[in-house]
Amino acid sequence: MSKLIRLSVVQERIGGLSRSTIWRLERNGLFPMRRVVSPKIVAWDEAEIDDWIRSRCHGGGLMTNSRHNVNGGTRNNRLKRADRGRLQNV
Repeated sequence: MSKLIRLSVVQERIGGLSRSTIWRLERNGLFPMRRVVSPKIVAWDEAEIDDWIRSRCHGGGLMTNSRHNVNGGTRNNRLKRADRGRLQNV
């Protein structure tokens, strides 16, 4: 495992996505899992974040179509339209 990085660093690296969007992606299996460092602290593996960024740069999309995500597309787990646009530009 490489260095662990906190949420603020993760957000800087991936283009400023909100905490809730990052966690929604993570819950849907579309973003690296966070690690619990202590009861009130979570962090991400730097190498996993870098790999995720590279996969987005090589055309790895998050959505199978415009209405539904890869996990069924219920209203509560679809990405917001603005978030999808930001992710496509990462």
